[in-house]
Amino acid sequence: MENWIKIIIIISTILILWGRIIGGKRFQYLVEFWNIHRYFIYKSGYTIPLFNPLNILMFLLRVILISIFISIYILPKAFSEFPLNNFYIISGLTSTYIGLKFLIEKILSVIMNYNELLREIIRYRIGFKNLIAVHLYFYLLLITFNPISSNLIILISIILFINYLLFSSFYVFKKTMNKTYKNIIYFILYLCTFEIVPVFLLFWFAIKF
Repeated sequence: MENWIKIIIIISTILILWGRIIGGKRFQYLVEFWNIHRYFIYKSGYTIPLFNPLNILMFLLRVILISIFISIYILPKAFSEFPLNNFYIISGLTSTYIGLKFLIEKILSVIMNYNELLREIIRYRIGFKNLIAVHLYFYLLLITFNPISSNLIILISIILFINYLLFSSFYVFKKTMNKTYKNIIYFILYLCTFEIVPVFLLFWFAIKF
């Protein structure tokens, strides 16, 4: 394993420990998959805001871990011959994509007049993405310190991604959406556009090339 990967993993470990300290019980409910609902409203009358220190830390962790995975297993040397520079570029692109997606969602929510609903959906999605970031940390530890073929890692990752996507999407839809035909269509279009297509394009590129 290259030294820069070890350093990035150490930084990720520090972010998780820092998140555990500032998150308190919220972080405990986050890592307990069966108690994920307690992360959003972890005590009576209090709902977590969208932007808080824990969510910001977990956003940084998510960008770092996703970028490591992409730069090692999907797009190695795609943007630079130097792996660390490739990681930096992918981190920038990942951050830009997340920011643009959030901006587009906000614009659409204003145009279509569902800003409050979007805020509630984003709150749940952030919680699940924070949970996925913690699990991704341990998943990366497992695959980087063990001799596993890249093809097998990609296959396992696709299966895990589908499971997380189905569970989190069902949970968010159940908690926030009215079960009308129109809302179901909108929700499916959103998943296909912003969640499924970008990820499967990456996996397709990794398998193809």
